[in-house]
Amino acid sequence: MGAVTLDGSDADLDRFADRVLNGATAVEALSPVERQMRWDIEDRAGFTRSTALRSGIGLTVTKLRWERPWSLALDHGASRLKFVVVRGPGPRLTTSAGELHRLDGGTFHVSQIKRPVRLRFDFDDRAVDRDHEQLSLEIDRARLSELLGTKVLPAAVERVLASPRAYPSDAQPVVPALFQLIDELVHCDARGASRQLYLEAKGLELLAVMVDRLEESERAASSVLSTHDVDRLERARQIVLARMDDPPRLPDLARLAGLNEAKLKAGFRALFGDTVYGYLRDRRLDEAHRLLRQRRYSVSEVAARVGYANPSKFAAAFRERFGVPPSQVT
Repeated sequence: MGAVTLDGSDADLDRFADRVLNGATAVEALSPVERQMRWDIEDRAGFTRSTALRSGIGLTVTKLRWERPWSLALDHGASRLKFVVVRGPGPRLTTSAGELHRLDGGTFHVSQIKRPVRLRFDFDDRAVDRDHEQLSLEIDRARLSELLGTKVLPAAVERVLASPRAYPSDAQPVVPALFQLIDELVHCDARGASRQLYLEAKGLELLAVMVDRLEESERAASSVLSTHDVDRLERARQIVLARMDDPPRLPDLARLAGLNEAKLKAGFRALFGDTVYGYLRDRRLDEAHRLLRQRRYSVSEVAARVGYANPSKFAAAFRERFGVPPSQVT
């Protein structure tokens, strides 16, 4: 089977049904915002439901069982931030760059596809005749920040957002509340007008539980930092963002923040998931992407505004992060 091409649009479910299930099932509209595809082919049975929530969250629920090992290839475009929680056997995921991830049951994953990439999912014989249940939640960084009322996201999320890899992923163990949400969403029997309200509430609850778990992990990872250290590291982060076009050298930044240089470097990575200049690079490129979408400045002007003196280096860094040259941003 050739790869199925997905681009994050509403047509993905239809393409999947046609390409993977060979047209054996149609995509059913359960409501104006919820669609369902049934897996009813020879060796696989189950369903996938996709819902566009008013909160800006895309929620997908899948329950699937298979009788023999199988594989699936997807050519996937850049995506929003994705949270995935799995119960039961999960597939092994391999990217075209050779990155390997295991979507095992009892874990949830934070990931983002940064640029077009081929993904191969291998469903092996460990999972035969057992239910695979999966909840996937997709959301924009800006909308997640808005819902949380904060600009500082959990370190695991920041690591994914800042990573230059095509498919960065951070795995966490599932907590009991997530198993309960799997039950409630996989077996949701709400009907009529109340169904959309129920799914909206459960989608937000799912997001809240996963963010809480990530923040607990972040606090544990940064427990060696005192409150005094955290305050000064946050001061350093704010200085870097305020002086994005002309950042201070590390010794000067440490002095301005009230830390020694060693504490600045180690603490910044522990708290924000990246080095100072790695964090700065990605925030510069995020700001450049925002400015280019406004279509008010040329590529050279945007490069200069975010601190790149060399437009060619800017274009190379931009393409590495977003998968397209800056001239193609619309």
